[in-house]
Amino acid sequence: MKLTKILAVALCFAAVATSCRQEIDTPTPEGKKISVSAQMYNFTRATDTAFEEGDKVGLHIVTPTTTWLDNALYTYTAGKLVGEQTNLWYTDEEVVSDVVAYYPYNAAGSYNAAGYTFTVNADQSTKSAYTASDLMVAATTSAPTEAAVELPFRHALSKVVVRIDNQLGEEIANVWFSGVYGTTTVNMLDGSSVVSGSKGTIKAAGVTVDGAAAWALILVPQSDVTPQLIVTTASDKQYTFGISTPATFSAGKVSTAEISLTKESIATDFTPTISDWEADNELQFNQTEEGEDDGNEDDNTFVAEASGLGVVGSFAASGWATDAILYTTPTEGLLVAEGVVMEAADAFKIRTAGTWEGTVNVGRGAVNYIQTNKYFTASAENGVSDIVVEAAGTYDIYFNQNTLVVYLMAAGVAYTEATEQTTNGQEPITEEPELTEGMLFLSPNANWKADGARFAAYFFGTSDAWVGMTDSDGDGIYEVNIPVGDYTSVIFCRMNPSTTSNSWDNKWNQTADLTIPTDGTNLYTIAEGAWDKGDGTWSVK
Repeated sequence: MKLTKILAVALCFAAVATSCRQEIDTPTPEGKKISVSAQMYNFTRATDTAFEEGDKVGLHIVTPTTTWLDNALYTYTAGKLVGEQTNLWYTDEEVVSDVVAYYPYNAAGSYNAAGYTFTVNADQSTKSAYTASDLMVAATTSAPTEAAVELPFRHALSKVVVRIDNQLGEEIANVWFSGVYGTTTVNMLDGSSVVSGSKGTIKAAGVTVDGAAAWALILVPQSDVTPQLIVTTASDKQYTFGISTPATFSAGKVSTAEISLTKESIATDFTPTISDWEADNELQFNQTEEGEDDGNEDDNTFVAEASGLGVVGSFAASGWATDAILYTTPTEGLLVAEGVVMEAADAFKIRTAGTWEGTVNVGRGAVNYIQTNKYFTASAENGVSDIVVEAAGTYDIYFNQNTLVVYLMAAGVAYTEATEQTTNGQEPITEEPELTEGMLFLSPNANWKADGARFAAYFFGTSDAWVGMTDSDGDGIYEVNIPVGDYTSVIFCRMNPSTTSNSWDNKWNQTADLTIPTDGTNLYTIAEGAWDKGDGTWSVK
């Protein structure tokens, strides 16, 4: 099919009659035969302006009580849509039915009132793979009639176009969107949809739009997602762009991202602009079929892929919840997450992306406070401590999943330039956050007071902060100011007294996650005999 035209299906009927559904598959000369023709309106399809020879459409006719025509196949042949078999209407002309069609045809696409489940291709780099991801649906209502019944098709999914100002002086190899859903269930009657499954990575097609090079892909409609845009070059360099704010990709809309690619393009944000799909111009594909491309000589360019592992930690972009995905590199077993921004004393671990229940949970080895452009052997032992960085910076974090070696590299510096770190780095000096006048109090038990322990509070919500606790009046009850920000929870911690900075590495014991009270209570008393996450009670001081 071609771009820039609306597609509608006209159902034309010959004047014949039938009395029962069984005759649909074996029509008689007296039946009302359904024939299908296509009419064009001002509408855009993903790749073409009209049906192409061999395009296949599925058609349903559904009454309130019966599915009369279920996934009938119509193929565009010699300029018209032709049914694989003759199909007949029901005879009761007072009964109104839903007439529903979709493209591309799926042999398993039987009508389901709950919706049609559809998955886009993870690799859309060829025209055929891209086109097969462009689901369109059309619906109207009609009783049996000899007049044409028109079905205007609409895009059920969303398109993304990436325009790149390439200032690198070398060719772009591939473009991906990561952290997006690929499966949805579409209500064919109203076009609404609901995503399902887990997030993944989708590879875009190289195209030409308005005479300029671009990249395009189809997404299922989804909201409040924060995808990453990943660009690789012919020399195996990788650049990652994060989206500025959580995004919504709507059915029938085009999201256009415009980025500049320079040697300094590290962890740069992008914000897509939204337009109607109908306003988009024709796409010319660089690669039309598998193995058929635009003549580029390099067919062996390495393709980075999401590994299933990620870097999670206290750094702002993660908050111990969101993973910086580790991607494959040309070196077997070596993965990398590029452009990770960290502050001094930020901590991280490497885990199965998105979960602590996976098979990988790697933390610190024999050294603490990891230094820039160093590597060390991490540990996968149960309960291993976090990896803590010595200095603030933007890092490329490499992880060899075969040897458990971690490289903490300044962004853009090759991992081969790292030297081994065998001793602890320097404990960073961190500033206390700005405090409010609201206070919380901690009454530790005898266990917690042992060995000269000091105390701190870890606040978290939409962000997180450590704040030291003091006993200003010597009554054995420690106080802390609640920091400025949107904090909803707190963890009181027993800290190593030989250290001055507050981090999970310096923690000896902790309470459970506690909701900051809003009922006027402000004193948390740890139960006698308790250690980690033991019982405690809130009261008023």
